[in-house]
Amino acid sequence: MARFSHNDWLEHGLMMLAESGVEALTIDAMCAHLKVTKGSFYHHFANRESFLENVLQHWEAKFTERFITVSQDGATPLERMQRLNRLVIETYGTSEVAIRAWAQTDPMAAVYQQHVDQKRLDYLYQLSYALSGDEMYAQTFARIAYAILIGAQTIMPAYSTQQLAQVYDLLEKMTAAYLRNVEP
Repeated sequence: MARFSHNDWLEHGLMMLAESGVEALTIDAMCAHLKVTKGSFYHHFANRESFLENVLQHWEAKFTERFITVSQDGATPLERMQRLNRLVIETYGTSEVAIRAWAQTDPMAAVYQQHVDQKRLDYLYQLSYALSGDEMYAQTFARIAYAILIGAQTIMPAYSTQQLAQVYDLLEKMTAAYLRNVEP
C-alpha cells in the first residue's frame, strides 16, 4: 500500500476538488480514490474540517504565495509582471473555479477566497504602481488583470490556455504603450 505525505493528500484534495467539487472531499471518497485506509487520513488530519482548511491553505500557498515569490525574482517591475503572467498561464484551469463555487456556500472557504483575492490584487497593484508611478492606473490595472483571470475561467466556455495567453500578451502590449505615452 502506498504511503502518502501531508502534501500528497493536499495535492489530491485540490485535484479532486477541481474535478468533482467540494462534495467529493469526504474522508471515505479520498481514501477510496487513493486506495488507503482511514488511518492514513487521520495520521495527517484530525477530521474532514481540518483537511478542508488545509486544502484551502495549500491552495493559497501554491497559487498565490508561490506565484508572488517566484515573480519577485524578476529584476524589474516589468519582468516581475511577465514572470507572474507566465505562472498564471502555466497553471490556468486548476482549482480556481471549484474554490469559488465552494466559497459561495461555505463561510470558511469564503474567508480564504476573499483573503487570497485581496492578496493577489494588492500584489498586482504593487507591480502596476512600480511600473507606472500612477496610483489610479495601478488600482485600475490590478482590477482589470485580475478580472480577466477570474472571468476567463468562469465564462462559458472557459478560455483555453492559448486564449488566456493571447489576452495577457495584449495586456502587456497595452501596458507598454501606456507607459510610453506617460513618460516625461
